[in-house]
Amino acid sequence: MKRSLFGCLVIAATIFNAATAFAQEMIRYTDAGAFLMTGKAKKTNAIYQRIDSVETKDMTKAVQGLAKNSAGIAILFETNSTVIRAKWKLASEVFLSNMTPIGHSGLDLYCFKDGKWQFVMVAKPAKGQIDNDQIIIQNMDSSMKQFMLYLPLYNTVNDLQIGVSEQAIIRTPAQPGINTAKRVVIYGSSILQGASASRPGMAYPAILQRKTGFDVINLGFSGSAKMEIEVAKYLATVPADLYILDCIPNPSPEEIRDRSYNFIKYLRQQKPSTPIILIETIFRENGNWDRKLGKNVSNQNEEIRKTYERLKKEGITNFYYISSDKLIGNDHEATIDGVHLTDQGFTRMAEAVLPLIRKALK
Repeated sequence: MKRSLFGCLVIAATIFNAATAFAQEMIRYTDAGAFLMTGKAKKTNAIYQRIDSVETKDMTKAVQGLAKNSAGIAILFETNSTVIRAKWKLASEVFLSNMTPIGHSGLDLYCFKDGKWQFVMVAKPAKGQIDNDQIIIQNMDSSMKQFMLYLPLYNTVNDLQIGVSEQAIIRTPAQPGINTAKRVVIYGSSILQGASASRPGMAYPAILQRKTGFDVINLGFSGSAKMEIEVAKYLATVPADLYILDCIPNPSPEEIRDRSYNFIKYLRQQKPSTPIILIETIFRENGNWDRKLGKNVSNQNEEIRKTYERLKKEGITNFYYISSDKLIGNDHEATIDGVHLTDQGFTRMAEAVLPLIRKALK
């Protein structure tokens, strides 16, 4: 009886494996680079990194490394496939104690439905693997739909293949749900890059992208957005209808005093008519208890406000400012670790910035 049961299990496993293999054979893969890409400042040799290595050579080592992360990059395509699968190769295995694996190394799929972007499903990275292959969604109807696939926030993608049913159509959208001709470029810290969103689509630049329909460029560099003039020189070469500077969390008050004026002044001189929004650092929740930290944050905001007022007195126009008290609410429930935001915090951040974006671009 035991042998018979064992034999049945072997046969069942064989059939299951054969069926799985057959199903995999029915998937046709296309390099994601063949479709429409959003969230890229400029073209790069390594297609899924944010800034080309040649252009970061004068920046800090930290920025050079973080610029290879794919934060904010998304792929737009349309298909009538009933299944969507993805194969993606990561540069390394990442561990971040304040982020989910989906957020730092996974994929996040949205569908453009009734004129709005709606979440579909994520692709979860496998533990200990850099090569991932996963069905994202299946059993859909066969109508033509437009999708947007967000790439990882804190990892580098070396290859990405999108799989659909063998007989299905997959192509670049005829009418993209994102207007890539309208560009908002944001420079900032780990909060901007996406710590600690549960998934890539919940970083606040991605939320703004879906709410506005604009191409939002995420140039967040975790712990490393310190307003070096080399970054200002790069930003000035990036085509933009609006610049947002959310970089105050990283530099010390002294660095803000020494660097912020020249940084913003240079950007304005190079882009005399492009609107600029300057955002104070969010107040750290643990700063309510750690008096030294709380004082430092207050000093950071004090110094950047001085810079803003100085530039306004000099006659800079199309220049906007958001204070920290308007960013993430006052119930003290918007962060995961006192500093980095939860999905709720990112949603509040996006809602705070959105009216000023519309005002600046009206």
